[in-house]
Amino acid sequence: MSASSRSSARGAGTGASGKDEAAVLSASAHLTGRDRHLVRLVGEHRVLTTSQLAALGFANLTTARHRLSVLVGLGMLRRFRPHPETGSAPWHYLLGPVGAAMLGVEDRNEKRWLPQVRADRQLALERSPRLAHMTGRNWFFTALIRHAREHGGELREWLNEADTAARCQLAAIRVDDRYQMPRPDGAGTWAENSQAVAFLLEYDTGTEHLPVLAGKLDGYHVLAENLAWHGEPCPVLLFCFTSPRREQAARRALAATREAGSVRIATTAIDPSVTSPARQVWLPLFAREPGQVPLAGLRALPDPWQQYRDQRAREQHEKQAREQALRAAEDDDETGPGS
Repeated sequence: MSASSRSSARGAGTGASGKDEAAVLSASAHLTGRDRHLVRLVGEHRVLTTSQLAALGFANLTTARHRLSVLVGLGMLRRFRPHPETGSAPWHYLLGPVGAAMLGVEDRNEKRWLPQVRADRQLALERSPRLAHMTGRNWFFTALIRHAREHGGELREWLNEADTAARCQLAAIRVDDRYQMPRPDGAGTWAENSQAVAFLLEYDTGTEHLPVLAGKLDGYHVLAENLAWHGEPCPVLLFCFTSPRREQAARRALAATREAGSVRIATTAIDPSVTSPARQVWLPLFAREPGQVPLAGLRALPDPWQQYRDQRAREQHEKQAREQALRAAEDDDETGPGS
């Protein structure tokens, strides 16, 4: 652990304190709307790097570094620098105690953000083997926001892993289904050229065995079935791989599963810090035509549950019509000659 990391975590205790809340009032005069937005993004997505925050809110990296240092000094953010086996790593930013207090005031929930600023949890995150996975996943969404600023389009929604899992749970129609729901790495809605596509993300770093990866489709089948019962389409399932070789092997494993036909699936092999996921880089698992398509173009993928949803909609309409007719007949009886 670097000296700068130790100094940023020292004195963290168990979270924000009254002193931190007083610091919010003191720091507010120095904060811009962009500052508040970036602090909230760090809180929501747990860890963002210098380059990611620069892509999210600054014109250049130099300006980003200067402003982020100010936010660290104010206690809005903390930062650490991992120690890879080769080369050097960028600063990674976490929520600071004053930032947690500020978000608590804005949300009228003082305790919501406190767990994130516990020193033990932040140190565990710094040493977590999932850190590279988390930053890679966040690059996926950051790259979409950068693409929107530079080329057009809009990332209308960006959900973290916990919020995505909670949304999946809400779709369950049976108690047992809750335990079978998937845990995607995130969810979002991308809009471009008058097309909008909702998606679920599986960001793969190559550490899972292919049978485990393919086995995730069991949960996505349950999710798609439950959403169809509610009359809602299941978002497109995106698999983002780090190498073409891994993508090809995974596509074979995914296509061999029984559940693959019940979910709209597309794959790519890109480094999202370099290549925008919005571009023409996606290959549907069961493509009608050869070639890759842009992210927004995945909206046109055929929905395997469309016929089922249409049938349920007709049944619901017929049921409502019968109920209305029954109520009308009962009203006629009550207002008849003998009433």
